[in-house]
Amino acid sequence: MIIIAEIGINHNGNINLAHELIRQAKLCGADIAKFQFYDPDKIFGPKGTYPDKKNYEFALSVQFNFAQAKVLKRWSDEEGIEFMASVFDLERFGWIESLGVRRHKIASRSVQDKELCREILKTGKETFISLGFWKGKGVPYKDKNARYLYCVPKYPCEYSDIELPASFAGLPYQGFSDHTIGIEMSLIAVARGANIIEKHFTLNKGLVGPDHVCSMTPQELSDLSKYARIMEKIAAR
Repeated sequence: MIIIAEIGINHNGNINLAHELIRQAKLCGADIAKFQFYDPDKIFGPKGTYPDKKNYEFALSVQFNFAQAKVLKRWSDEEGIEFMASVFDLERFGWIESLGVRRHKIASRSVQDKELCREILKTGKETFISLGFWKGKGVPYKDKNARYLYCVPKYPCEYSDIELPASFAGLPYQGFSDHTIGIEMSLIAVARGANIIEKHFTLNKGLVGPDHVCSMTPQELSDLSKYARIMEKIAAR
């Protein structure tokens, strides 16, 4: 069972908050503390062209540079939790490769960026790939190191939007990237055989930012870690 605490941009641009999120992710049982690194101009369009000025400015305010990414990696190592990141361009892919990450993550938004995905898979490292925006048949990349995650890219995602498979056994999905409120849907996925759970993580769901509302708190992460691992042991009997 791999549990990924998706810190993403829930640090709100505060490096000290990011450190505490790393620390709490480890204390609460996560295996991986994951971040997001991207250039808002490349994601949303050049400054002034993105219609939602407030969200654009927020995205600018929460981006860490390479020096800060190095600090996050060092802190993760010190806390004893694996550091991982979704990157949305080749420059930032270079950042995290130079930091010696063990694994990679390809976000739903990037799954059709063939150049980026192929460069990531070319490393030969285990790579988690969310399929939220994938509309094609089968899986996008037939690679032995790809681990696919069922995902619905809505923030938050309603239960009615989720169509989890009855069983993950024998499917291209190995796990679930969960954007619902609460941990119930993640536990259902575990009960159906998912062995990778990724969910956003926050210290306070009331903070400003698009992902806090569908994130798990430290208590929820502790519960998820506890019960998912119990269920895994029972299923293995």
